[in-house]
Amino acid sequence: MNAPLFEKLNTYKDSDVYPFHMPGHKMGRGIDIKDVFAMDITEIDGFDNLHHAEGVIDEAQKMCAKTFGAEESFFIVNGSSSGIIAAIMSICGDGEKIIIARNSHKSVMDGLVLSGANPSYVMPEIVEEYNVFGAVSTEEVEKVCNENPEAKAVIIVSPTFEGIVSDIDSIANIVHQRNMLLIVDSAHGPHMHFNSYFPKTAIECGADIVIESLHKTLPCPTQASVLHISGTRVNRERLKKCLAMVQTSSPSYIFMAAIDKCRDYLDNQGKTDFESYVIRLKKFREDTKELKNLRLMDDSIVGKNNVFDYDLGKLVFFSDSINCIEIGDILRKKYKIELEMSCPTHCIAMTSVSDTQDGFDRLRNAIIDIDKTLDTIEKRKNVSFVFPKPVVKVSPRIAFYSKSTDVCLKDSIGEISAEYVIPYPPGIPLISPGEKITAQIVNTLDKYINDNVNIIGMKNSLLEKISVLM
Repeated sequence: MNAPLFEKLNTYKDSDVYPFHMPGHKMGRGIDIKDVFAMDITEIDGFDNLHHAEGVIDEAQKMCAKTFGAEESFFIVNGSSSGIIAAIMSICGDGEKIIIARNSHKSVMDGLVLSGANPSYVMPEIVEEYNVFGAVSTEEVEKVCNENPEAKAVIIVSPTFEGIVSDIDSIANIVHQRNMLLIVDSAHGPHMHFNSYFPKTAIECGADIVIESLHKTLPCPTQASVLHISGTRVNRERLKKCLAMVQTSSPSYIFMAAIDKCRDYLDNQGKTDFESYVIRLKKFREDTKELKNLRLMDDSIVGKNNVFDYDLGKLVFFSDSINCIEIGDILRKKYKIELEMSCPTHCIAMTSVSDTQDGFDRLRNAIIDIDKTLDTIEKRKNVSFVFPKPVVKVSPRIAFYSKSTDVCLKDSIGEISAEYVIPYPPGIPLISPGEKITAQIVNTLDKYINDNVNIIGMKNSLLEKISVLM
């Protein structure tokens, strides 16, 4: 056999690595779908059409909406990114204004390029104790809405990658009083509806459009997502057209069937399994509460820096002694545990209802061991992942389609970026097309490069050059 990707996946599958990463089925520990290839069909007679659902897909989507507490739900087979883009396109046209939380995913910026919308930004609060982006304050949303009364919508992220939740209920009221729509990127929160241990979902709190990645924290395969709608403000027919534009015309029946089976699991077995999952989470947090050199983010941040609530299903570790990329390496090589994300400031173990007690025990023992080895390491200053507020000079769409040239990063100060520059993870643009490159941005980027943060967008492999408008 000469199939390198296939062979590498098989090697990983057959190894003893425990996956504290997506997707939420945890390598088949959750829902097991047998005979996958036998169910891989096209739109044959009797199987409906995702982009004009009137039969079995329509029925499955209606059942999904009921389970998740929405008025209407649409299956997404291209991941939440396509749902976010479609939501923006359905509301905003060329030159129209949209208000965006700056910790939004790259897909939001892609939605601006494709729709032609112009952004105004809301800067999230900073969780000072951990030096990460946190919640979006209601006061800041109200201020930016008042400054941009012509805006069509507001889009925010809640929960964040790290599990921080904004006050969606209050933000929805502010937005709706101004005849705007509220879109919430809840890619990391589809599990929250199924046990009171977790925060309320954005759809429960009055958001108009909510996008959830079922594959992140529920037993579903990668790319399986759902877009939920509530209320009368959304132009549903236009949204359907936009979803059809950004998704494949040959949607995977395997993915759609997996969403349907996941929903059935939640309806029939979810309550019991989520109760066990919550017990495992509580035990892990109790067992690790005496850590000395590592810090596990918890709900003590609630009420500070406008953090409204916190998702305790996220296990986010911070260190003042070691670059957390090294922690990820140690867990992988010594303990055969693969994390979701490791960056200089923190690392994330992504959990789901499909995680086993053995998996939690392995992670607990490894973390306690690592914590002990850090006793003799001198404390260091963490690199900051807090981005400066952008200066938008031209719309992302105009910048994307304009002529550009490559310049050395050190010579780019004052120029207008023609590309994204994205520290990944977490996938939040430091610079987007159309924004002015400032000295602060260049200094921040230099720090990321020195700390071996993966940078997406800069063409040069040495990260020496950046594309700017001519």
